[in-house]
Amino acid sequence: MLLNLRRYFLRFKKLPWEKQTVWMAGGLALLPILGSLASPWVQGPPPAIADGHSSLDFDTHIPPGYVLVPIEVQNFDSLDSILGPYALVDLFQNQSDASSAVKVVARNVRLLRAPQNPSHFAVLVQESSVDRILRFGDKFTVAIKRRTRDGTEIVKERRNRSITYGG
Repeated sequence: MLLNLRRYFLRFKKLPWEKQTVWMAGGLALLPILGSLASPWVQGPPPAIADGHSSLDFDTHIPPGYVLVPIEVQNFDSLDSILGPYALVDLFQNQSDASSAVKVVARNVRLLRAPQNPSHFAVLVQESSVDRILRFGDKFTVAIKRRTRDGTEIVKERRNRSITYGG
């Protein structure tokens, strides 16, 4: 086999440079075709699918002690064009009347877009914080933040305290 390759190489070297160039261009043009034909064997088998779920579901990426809480993003229309598959956000409680102040529910929360339906979202929070978030319902306004922020902070309710002096 090696002798045959050497013989072809010597015959190639005897060709004029124009024909060598044509043969080289033809060989280079075949490389992408051969690569695409070989790609199914190079990539290996597709991810295993069992019970209708692929092995790359979101639940494989949830850290221990955390859960995904589905929420409805009220300002989805304005965020749709700038929001990717995930973001770091602040969650604000939606107020029923316009006179009350906006309430911060959580800061630095990871927001994930559903891969099957991009208009649905979920937040990644610790299991112990789920009840504090769901206390405000499932409809929130979202503000996008830089991804290099600190960890999630659930905002606790502040109670007004008063001191009464009297005798």
